[in-house]
Amino acid sequence: MDGPNVNFKVFDLFQSDYADLYGGSRLISVGSCGLHTLHNAFKTGFSMWQVDKLLKAIHTLLHNVPARREDYVKTTKSTLFPLAFCGHRWLENLPVVERALGIWSSLLVYTNAVKTKQLPHPGTASFDVIEDAQKDPLTVPKLQFFRSVAQLFDPFLRKYQTEEPVMPFLGKDLAKLIKSLMHRFVKREVLQDITTAQLPNLDIAEKKNLMQVHCVDIGLGAEAALKSSKSSELRVLEFKRDCMQGLSSIVRKIQQKSPLKYDTVRQMDCLDPTVMSSDPDRCKAKMKGLVQTFLLNRQLAGGVCAGRRSSRKG
Repeated sequence: MDGPNVNFKVFDLFQSDYADLYGGSRLISVGSCGLHTLHNAFKTGFSMWQVDKLLKAIHTLLHNVPARREDYVKTTKSTLFPLAFCGHRWLENLPVVERALGIWSSLLVYTNAVKTKQLPHPGTASFDVIEDAQKDPLTVPKLQFFRSVAQLFDPFLRKYQTEEPVMPFLGKDLAKLIKSLMHRFVKREVLQDITTAQLPNLDIAEKKNLMQVHCVDIGLGAEAALKSSKSSELRVLEFKRDCMQGLSSIVRKIQQKSPLKYDTVRQMDCLDPTVMSSDPDRCKAKMKGLVQTFLLNRQLAGGVCAGRRSSRKG
């Protein structure tokens, strides 16, 4: 399967054939691939800064150019090289941005050596991109913010890129991820009593729900880099406003196509052992809802009362 739209088209075709074969029975929809949605949401949030262009340029500058790599090692005394940026899965780029931040000081040494004509000028577009980025005092804060947000997604991706039956845990973990993003720019009192079912419908475009710009959580690394940049107060506020807009774009994209919109996804956590032990009554209510959904879609036959056991005389 491909992206979300293709997912839904294939599902509709399969649903039609399935109904014809099994007397009108219907499959239970739990939405499209949640990982596609997260990748696209993350990309939407950071496309405004063209972070991908910079990370690609850093890798291209030293990739498959032995003479330039040798000059880089001799000048910087570093044998660490940039990693390739993955354009179709932005969330796979956490190691890429971490490496870029790790060698940023070495790149400064290298470009300075080129400017002072100690090294030959590469004469490439990738070098020009890096040179322009070094003139921007907010480049490192941007990369640090990119890393801090990617770190929120990383545990979720590691857990759910699997063929194991993890549906009972999806709703809880996805809600936790969305709340982690919202806690960075949405007022605490707004999120205090919000339920999982309400998350996809929370209006984050409403100004009364949002923090003041200076209170936005951009991550400790980005905060430290921002202080080191010695930018003006106005520039700092503009940067934090951009961070808020990026976070809002990510959350809105997730909300639009979130599996949390489906009752079945939210009800499936009744099969999570930790939820069973902590709130058995809620689990029973959710299990009842699941059974009703399966009955309506003709996946189960009715007529068996809850708690009733069959007995057979010997």
